[in-house]
Amino acid sequence: MPLPLRFPSFLAGIACLVSLTLPAAENRDPSSPSRPNIIFIFIDDMGFADPSCFGNPLVRTPRIDRLADEGLKLMNFYVNSPICSPSRVAVTTGQYPSRWKIHSYLNSRANNAKRGMADYLEAGAPTTARKLQAAGYATAHFGKWHMGGGRDVDDAPLPTEYGFDETCVAFEGLGDRILTDPKEPSAHLGHGRVSFVNRGKRPVVIPTLRLISSAGTATGRSMCGCFPMMSTILIPPSRGLPPNGKR
Repeated sequence: MPLPLRFPSFLAGIACLVSLTLPAAENRDPSSPSRPNIIFIFIDDMGFADPSCFGNPLVRTPRIDRLADEGLKLMNFYVNSPICSPSRVAVTTGQYPSRWKIHSYLNSRANNAKRGMADYLEAGAPTTARKLQAAGYATAHFGKWHMGGGRDVDDAPLPTEYGFDETCVAFEGLGDRILTDPKEPSAHLGHGRVSFVNRGKRPVVIPTLRLISSAGTATGRSMCGCFPMMSTILIPPSRGLPPNGKR
């Protein structure tokens, strides 16, 4: 029997929450242009053929399949990088990440310097979020950032400086953030409220509701929510668990 993937189900639940609570199109100002709400989910290390809608016979991803059925399913495409930081820079700016001296994952200042890399994406870089803000969107980023801020880098711009109204960072990044271990280096860098939760339970519901409220208070304002996550590993049930009993 195929194994259901639970983590994206949570993200799909957020998508349903957004669609149910934002103002209906017919209630908006008829003089304002029609703008779709945008939900962008970005997952580290998720392969093209991992979801069942792309042919995986072992793992069921019904919520992702529904997004594919009701939206646009791309069968031929390119990505700028298979690594977290540069792929995020490419998506954020629409440009090659090497233009901003980020061609691998961001690390400590010393390790960044060894590889000829910047410590963070410059705040002056063009971003899709700013363009959406200028078009009247309420914008938000919830989840992994990894474009600066973390390890020993405490002077990176906050995510809000790139065009996001609401942010809640998990893992690498500054600003309000959710971490799993008080020993994580970014827990001591300041620049925002830090909350600790059990690993695998990084709630973004409250900031998501704030974004929805922000969009809903302005007639005709649409929403763009970005949910970049860390790795999701799909394990077919036929393989069972490793000897230590942990996935």
